[in-house]
Amino acid sequence: MYEIETRTYETKNFFAGDFPTLTETGTAGEALAERMPVTKDTDGNIVAVTTETAEEVVGITAAETGAGDPVVYYITGEYFEEGLNLPKDVTVDILKDPLRKLSIFLRTLG
Repeated sequence: MYEIETRTYETKNFFAGDFPTLTETGTAGEALAERMPVTKDTDGNIVAVTTETAEEVVGITAAETGAGDPVVYYITGEYFEEGLNLPKDVTVDILKDPLRKLSIFLRTLG
């Protein structure tokens, strides 16, 4: 007979407030996940931040993209920190102050 398929969808609320959201575009220097903090490499390409480059963060990606592809990233806004896709060894604590300088504010869900 027929079987009923059930699916679940868990929403991720990334936007945390009404602070104006602005974007910028660039070229991805590597594959990037959605909602990942990024910086520019020496060639001007957009790459994931590291613990060493956290102070040079330029924004947060709006969508997943591949190396060499166009990338859109947020340069202002208010977001939930739980929604970030953080690169390995990067923590919210080291990003909060550099992001605040760009008018990107991180909030907690709680």
